[in-house]
Amino acid sequence: MTSQHISVLTRHHITNDGEFQSWFKTTHFIVDSYHYTNHKTTDVVCRYWCNPAGTNGSAPNLVLPAVDKKGNPCWKRTFNTQACEQLNSWLGGYESILKWMTPGNFDWFLHTMLFYHSKYIIEKQKAQKERKEKAEKDVSNSKDENSDNDTM
Repeated sequence: MTSQHISVLTRHHITNDGEFQSWFKTTHFIVDSYHYTNHKTTDVVCRYWCNPAGTNGSAPNLVLPAVDKKGNPCWKRTFNTQACEQLNSWLGGYESILKWMTPGNFDWFLHTMLFYHSKYIIEKQKAQKERKEKAEKDVSNSKDENSDNDTM
């Protein structure tokens, strides 16, 4: 069972407890978009409290008004929940180390790991972009060579 499922089950359990009603007015368990779309549309608790792109004003920093390719107004997600899930999954591999650390060591270790992970991802993206540009250039050069041969 994932942490998302646990949070959703917890949410279902405690929404019936009157003691926490004031807390619920300001708290949401935002889940990744793939998890959210797999829930039934009749699951009102999940639809309202876990929506990664709610348009009810409950999480205004997660969506922005935008215009689609056809010029129609729409809502655009501003937050990549799937990337967060992937990062959390990667960090989960360090759980056994992290849970025994002092708060200071925890913060230092986590910040250091995130720094190096970000650096790795950026380098990976740069290399991927360079490969794509090189491939496009090779295709362009190949077309130029073929057109030169056709004119001879």
